[in-house]
Amino acid sequence: MKPYLRAMTQELLRRLKEPPRLLQILMGPRQVGKTTSIAQAALRLRRKNFSIISANADALASPPGEWIAQHWAKANALAKAGRPTLLAFDELQKIPGWSEIVKREFDANQRLRPGQRPRVVISGSSALMVEKGLTESLAGRFELIRFPHWSFGEQTSAFKLALNGYVAMGGYPRLRDFPDDPERFLGYVRDSIVESVLSKDILLLHPVDKPVLLRRLFEFACYHPAEIVSLQKMLGQLTDKGNVTTIAHYLDLLAKAFLVVPLQKYSPEILRIRSSSPKLIVMAQALLAAVQDKAPAGVAKDRALYGRWVENAVGAHLIRSGFEVFYWRERDLEIDFIARRQGVVFAVEVGISNKKRAAPVARLAEKSGIKRTLIVGPSGVGIDKFLSGDPAVWLP
Repeated sequence: MKPYLRAMTQELLRRLKEPPRLLQILMGPRQVGKTTSIAQAALRLRRKNFSIISANADALASPPGEWIAQHWAKANALAKAGRPTLLAFDELQKIPGWSEIVKREFDANQRLRPGQRPRVVISGSSALMVEKGLTESLAGRFELIRFPHWSFGEQTSAFKLALNGYVAMGGYPRLRDFPDDPERFLGYVRDSIVESVLSKDILLLHPVDKPVLLRRLFEFACYHPAEIVSLQKMLGQLTDKGNVTTIAHYLDLLAKAFLVVPLQKYSPEILRIRSSSPKLIVMAQALLAAVQDKAPAGVAKDRALYGRWVENAVGAHLIRSGFEVFYWRERDLEIDFIARRQGVVFAVEVGISNKKRAAPVARLAEKSGIKRTLIVGPSGVGIDKFLSGDPAVWLP
């Protein structure tokens, strides 16, 4: 079967074929294909006589900073000899002071002719990497390529995954390796993804005073997907001591680790947006299944649960598609999502029955000055169609 190339992989390959200018930073969750993407690009570049040097910091126990300089020197030697060269670093953020070393090597290379410089790709599995170096040491020296969790459109194109399968366990390409063993796949998600993110991407890169509370907060979000929950209520249901400020901070860390995104209530007034109770969106359906230990058949049979998971999938898809996403609620009236991108704002209501109607949603949206509405479900755009591409194509 022909390998599937994500759109981000195709963009990376296009940039690497250009003369070397800026660092290419691949950023996204663990196990979504960043390393595979680099390998796919490298395979195609080898056919064009490129030399490839790959170095994975995640496979080592805190390699020293000199490790970066040594690989860079090898790449420089090949490039100066006249061979177009790709230097690829994986999970570089675990090396203390990595960004300063990269800055030094990159700046030194700027004195060389473009044909004597290697093309450099750096991948990382946490947005905390940006906090830890990119925006300070490497400002003006890089371009980002974001690798999100896999969408339904990607997984159905690459692996023929059905909608119910995606809602129950979607988001990670390894699902294809466990076609008849969901329990084994969910164990893989817990052990190889969740544990690695919590113990490496967060705890090693950022001081966390209450790691048990952080874990409980993640689990709480997975049991309350697409629900609006006050910080005080979250604190009351978690057994570990903490305060509202700590909960808000840990939600921010979970968002930067691509696990959970807390949505705020929509308002043109930014102060109201920031002070509202968050609506919790878990960024991959497989995370819900792994924490709740739910098999696909059980999710599909429980219609209330299935509806909540569908709503979560729609919210995550909007976020991955580059929208700013909020919710709206006044007393007992609520709109599931308010999405904004490039000045376009629209309301999205999600349902798994045909009871949702556009007219009532439009009347609610007008209360916040929103003139465009979209129903996702049987009475509007089909859930499978909505999750298969850019949501903006369905706007009136």
